[in-house]
Amino acid sequence: MDDSLELWIERLVAGGEGLAHLPDGRAVFIPQTAPGELVRVRLVEERPTFARGRLLEVLQPSPVRRAAPCPHYGTCGGCQLQHVQYAAQVEAKQAFIREALLRLGQIAWDGPVPMRTGPEWGYRSRVQFKLAADGRRLRVGFYASGTNDLCDIETCPLLAPPLARLPAVLRQQAPSSLAGKTLDIALGDDDGLSAFPAFADLPGRPVTRRIGHFVYTYDARCFFQVNRELVAALVAEVVPDDLPFGGLALDLYAGVGLFTLPLARKFRQVLAIEASPNAVAFARENIRHNQLTNAQVVAEDCARWMQMRAAAFTDRVDWLVADPPRAGLDSAVRTGLVTIRPRQIVYVSCHPATLARDLKVLLAHGYRLTKLVGLDLFPQTAHVEVVAQLVRGDAGN
Repeated sequence: MDDSLELWIERLVAGGEGLAHLPDGRAVFIPQTAPGELVRVRLVEERPTFARGRLLEVLQPSPVRRAAPCPHYGTCGGCQLQHVQYAAQVEAKQAFIREALLRLGQIAWDGPVPMRTGPEWGYRSRVQFKLAADGRRLRVGFYASGTNDLCDIETCPLLAPPLARLPAVLRQQAPSSLAGKTLDIALGDDDGLSAFPAFADLPGRPVTRRIGHFVYTYDARCFFQVNRELVAALVAEVVPDDLPFGGLALDLYAGVGLFTLPLARKFRQVLAIEASPNAVAFARENIRHNQLTNAQVVAEDCARWMQMRAAAFTDRVDWLVADPPRAGLDSAVRTGLVTIRPRQIVYVSCHPATLARDLKVLLAHGYRLTKLVGLDLFPQTAHVEVVAQLVRGDAGN
């Protein structure tokens, strides 16, 4: 008995799946589909309000469908949108942002959401390889979609060329002791590499990047924005060139100081909060190396710092930058922001859903959302970066 269904894909939704509707009205989500195409699918999961399907056949392809250039696409879990033309990916991500704000934050943003884009291939300047032994051969790659099974790869088109060449090198040179481990590698200027864990042929020494007026040093253990082509555009959105000189700025989840350094050129005092001891050490070194004397880094978890210190900064902060992980702001951080009452907040988010949740709280406490910008830091994937700017209601523009 044929239990397949023919469905029209209406649009792409967060996560990169195509959305269709069953005859009974339930939404069904189907990976590797494109908007406007007729597909044959088989349901693999059914719930009372939605279902999930597996693509069997494209009956009438979408005008924006293309052949994915990576031979591992569909098996490797790293990409969700290689089968969609790039302009359509960008348009879908704009919609992801608006839908998240409306559905999860009840924020009907009617302003523009400009998207900053760069090259769609070869943009990643850091990578996390999974390693596994296969007899005497070392397998190198990423997890397969939806599993912890290793997808063995020869190369990855998202990686900058010096990183894309590494799987073959690792199979020849990596010690067998790395099997079963994760290998983080960061790429700096002049093709310098930093690895963790390090070994003889791939050292763990720091790398450097020049971004705008500043030089940053960090190693493979540190978080640093992966898109080497758009990181300068991200900094420009968070710390605009035309930002007037101010008094005090806070930089939450500061990392190695990506925003701390340019903030120090715009404010008399900058206080950066970061929990990772390794990142803190590099942030302090970056401040010293760039000859900045008005920036201080506090080694503390942001939530704990807010609980201890927020009240002391009430109505003192002109500009606050928050760049949290995918989970968004901890509840203690949200409470701290309301207590501090910064004149302006710039929220950098890699997950529109948690952004919407957090913005809803800030808007309820008197802030106005004045600007939204999307940055496609992760082409071929369903991820999108968002920079939201908010002004305290009594602060003017």
